[in-house]
Amino acid sequence: MDPEGYNFGRLFDLSGRVALITGAGAGLGEAIAVGFAEYGCDIAAADLSLASAKQTAGKVARRGRRSVAIRADVGSPAEIEAMVDAAVRELGPIDILVNSAGTSQHQAAVDLPVEVWNQVIDVNLRGTFLCCRTVARVMLPRQKGVMINFSSIAGVVGTGRGNNVYSASKAGINGLTKQLAIEWASSGIRVNAIAPCQFRTPGLLEVMADKQFDPEKLMQTWTSNIPLGRVGEAEEIVGPALFLASDASSMVTGVILPVDGGYLAR
Repeated sequence: MDPEGYNFGRLFDLSGRVALITGAGAGLGEAIAVGFAEYGCDIAAADLSLASAKQTAGKVARRGRRSVAIRADVGSPAEIEAMVDAAVRELGPIDILVNSAGTSQHQAAVDLPVEVWNQVIDVNLRGTFLCCRTVARVMLPRQKGVMINFSSIAGVVGTGRGNNVYSASKAGINGLTKQLAIEWASSGIRVNAIAPCQFRTPGLLEVMADKQFDPEKLMQTWTSNIPLGRVGEAEEIVGPALFLASDASSMVTGVILPVDGGYLAR
């Protein structure tokens, strides 16, 4: 390639592409949906709450992009199939999958019911796998596509506070991401993951409202472990996600990208 003849100005352009984003009704998923729309992407916004998905789809539409809202529980294999079918029917073949839907848990391991373990694994790990597998069936015939999974710093290091099954699910996503990246590389599908630290999202606010924690001490614990000295803001996840979704990362696959203010660099 001759760099002089390459159009570097379009590296981050997503015009003409379709992204399916789970957990798009709020927090990081919503920010990514709106951010991708700013770069020309059409968005299938999926969420457990249809009302929230519709709000995000509306924000995408106001930016001049096509959008559809889909109610989907990624803990349900049947709903995942229906979600992908709806996205393709309404917007066309999926170019980008962002698996940002997830759930958390804070309970001591010795007291953790098996039912809670199964629920978190079903949503976070099995749900991610099934979304990847189902969307791959759309991408493989076209020999192209990008998948972005959501891991966490808790998938790399122990964080305490009863995060046992959450950590296990995110560590599983790391392994799954690398395996799928290798399995589908020859078919033109790139698979990467983002591993955030704590971000100021509705989910984070729920944790802070949990009566088992002192919110001020909890925030101090989080920020003291983040070298940048603060939690992330939702819009700060858009740049890393855009990089992984776009041609700017065309030689990047199988990567777990920390977006953690330096947490894992300690």
